[in-house]
Amino acid sequence: MLPNFRTATTAAIAALALAATTAAPVQAGQRERDFLKGVAATVIVGTVLKSMNTQRAQAQQPRYVPQQPRQQAQQPQYYAPPAPREPVYFAPPPVQRHGISTSAAAQAFKSYSPSERRAIQRQLARQGYYGGAIDGVFGPATFRAISAYAADRNLNAGIDSASGAYTVYDSLIY
Repeated sequence: MLPNFRTATTAAIAALALAATTAAPVQAGQRERDFLKGVAATVIVGTVLKSMNTQRAQAQQPRYVPQQPRQQAQQPQYYAPPAPREPVYFAPPPVQRHGISTSAAAQAFKSYSPSERRAIQRQLARQGYYGGAIDGVFGPATFRAISAYAADRNLNAGIDSASGAYTVYDSLIY
């Protein structure tokens, strides 16, 4: 593509330059010759640009490429659903019973009404043991406060049993 372009361009320039210089009348001055050279150059550049645009348009033009016929695979003409599977059952994980939420202190705390639970937390906060929210929920802060309160009153072993935990909570409420 490029060698043909150069050859055509070179030939066109040479022909126009020759025509511009030889066709000019003898009496024509330098200005007239320069004008003819300018006209020749404009014609050459226009021809070159037109040729380039034509080649670019041909390169960008979509071409039809016929598709090759596909080979048909041997497939059944009906839909066969997959075979049903038997459900698989797993045993639930064992419940872990060793945490503060399952301790005797927590169970005893949860047996009180919400207003009584908030009263226990409020009383622990007044005495400086509890710094959490007064929400009536037995969490780590409540557990630490109850443990510290019971330890200061030598009732630490009491919160390990339900009756001991009730004793501690009743001393805070009443």
